[in-house]
Amino acid sequence: MSKKSVQIGQVFQPVGAGKGRAWRVMGTVNLLGIPHARIVSTEDGGVSKTLSCSVLIDTDHYRLIAAAPMDGMAA
Repeated sequence: MSKKSVQIGQVFQPVGAGKGRAWRVMGTVNLLGIPHARIVSTEDGGVSKTLSCSVLIDTDHYRLIAAAPMDGMAA
């Protein structure tokens, strides 16, 4: 199985959201040794949140809708 990673610039959308809000990964950080991503709404840059990277790559919760640029950094 390939190991998935979260990269800066990727865009995710919650599963079941239809045309709901999309979230762009702006940065990553380790909190208590667990990788997290800081994500910002693509609709309103003033709305952000921090989620575990494992939640973002879990296809039961989020789906990737846009890949990171070639120079994106992995988390």
